[in-house]
Amino acid sequence: MAELRGLGDVQRALESAGGTIIAIAADELKDTKRVHEKNKLPFDILCDVRLTAIAAYGLKHHEPFHDMDVSLPANILVDRSGRIVWMHVARRVQDRMDPNDVLRRVNDLLR
Repeated sequence: MAELRGLGDVQRALESAGGTIIAIAADELKDTKRVHEKNKLPFDILCDVRLTAIAAYGLKHHEPFHDMDVSLPANILVDRSGRIVWMHVARRVQDRMDPNDVLRRVNDLLR
């Protein structure tokens, strides 16, 4: 959850350029809402229980985690035309990119 909370700084940088973060979670709606409220996240979380969006981005983890389908953690920057301009995908479910590294990448691309 620290990664999600840390993305608040990334959200502020994106907002200044007219952008936003949309997180995607494979969790049930009630669990997603609880995480969003508990962490006071300044961005929305899309609930993707069927992994439709997750699979479309090629992020479905191919080995079930505790008998559940899950997504690989990823950070994707999409421009206004819908084109992916940068993408980082973890190799394992447990890996998370440091929000400061994401912020540096966003700032580099906004220049």
